[in-house]
Amino acid sequence: MEESRHWYAMHLFYIRPASAAPALEEAGIEYFTPPTVSSLIFLRAGRTQIYNFLTFTATGQRVKHMRSRIDGSEIIVKDADMDIFIRICQSFGEPVIMTEAPKVKLGDRVRVKEGSLAGLEGNVVRIRKQKRVLVCVAGIIWAATAHIPADMLEVIPDDSGSANEKG
Repeated sequence: MEESRHWYAMHLFYIRPASAAPALEEAGIEYFTPPTVSSLIFLRAGRTQIYNFLTFTATGQRVKHMRSRIDGSEIIVKDADMDIFIRICQSFGEPVIMTEAPKVKLGDRVRVKEGSLAGLEGNVVRIRKQKRVLVCVAGIIWAATAHIPADMLEVIPDDSGSANEKG
């Protein structure tokens, strides 16, 4: 029986992601390094595979689990959250042309309706004088989209009083 694979948030110590890449590939571990955060890497593998890499390789000795501030447990990121985060990071440079004035307010919870980030959910924030969608990944890193036109967003209604609607 094959062990289930998860995304683990990890710290890199005294090693760059590009230097760790060959050892990770040799170990068969999928990885993602967010742009501009050189000390953070996400590894996707089974728990035993991660343990063996960290324990028995020279590169693994420089990689440590990020832990929850609440209970000290290893931070595991849901596949869906990582998919969204990776999509945001990969689409960072996409040009977007705004065709109408924004119809969303700061703080609104929104969902992207179309384009490469379709399905992404987050909150509207203002960064560098532009409204963007901000998502949080496992409480450790935040990613803001490039500007997205208002007609590509839909406001998600606050369902605080209707918990039974979610299946």
